[in-house]
Amino acid sequence: MKKIVCAALLFFITLPVFSQDRHRAGDQPYDIFVSVRPTYYILQDNFKDNYKWGAGGKINLEWLYQELHLSWGISVGYNRYQPKWLKWNYVPTKQLFVAQEIPIILNLNFYPFVNKVKPYVGIGLAAMWGKYDYSFSQMKNNYTDGLNTNLDRYYYQEFEMESGFKFGIIPHIGLMFSLDHKNGFGFEVGMDRFFSNGRMEKQNTLSGTIYYTYIID
Repeated sequence: MKKIVCAALLFFITLPVFSQDRHRAGDQPYDIFVSVRPTYYILQDNFKDNYKWGAGGKINLEWLYQELHLSWGISVGYNRYQPKWLKWNYVPTKQLFVAQEIPIILNLNFYPFVNKVKPYVGIGLAAMWGKYDYSFSQMKNNYTDGLNTNLDRYYYQEFEMESGFKFGIIPHIGLMFSLDHKNGFGFEVGMDRFFSNGRMEKQNTLSGTIYYTYIID
């Protein structure tokens, strides 16, 4: 057991020795990463009352300060969520509207070491415009009027689309592999937490991303 612990310590101590060469454009103290990030969402809590799953993508710009092991960046994206539907015998299928989002995220990341293999942990501060159909989750909060159930009312009336801004935080961890001084690949998992805002309901998802990065040195 002691030999295993010693070997592990030696591995992490010597990793920085094999760090890649510093990338510098003139005297700039940072590298710039440009990433294309397709993302899949697993829905949580009340958000999955209305939707099944989500997918989208982001363009991410990141400035990595290697000496500080810190980076900051901004990403802009588009997401789409597959709605749920309801079917009764002899009645046409009633389907919720597709949800669409445009998130803008400020990311702050910490890299324990900066080698060809770059693990990181960070947090995103997000503002997001979205358009949703909250029919199923709203019905759960309404009482029947004694004549029609909530599901009856769902068939016989139109539910308005809700649109507006939400704000949230996205803690995440990831790992990036630099193939050379220009190209890299990575993956990231996050816990996207958006808070309710007026008529906009809270939204919790788990996100998974596999991405390509172009390195501007």
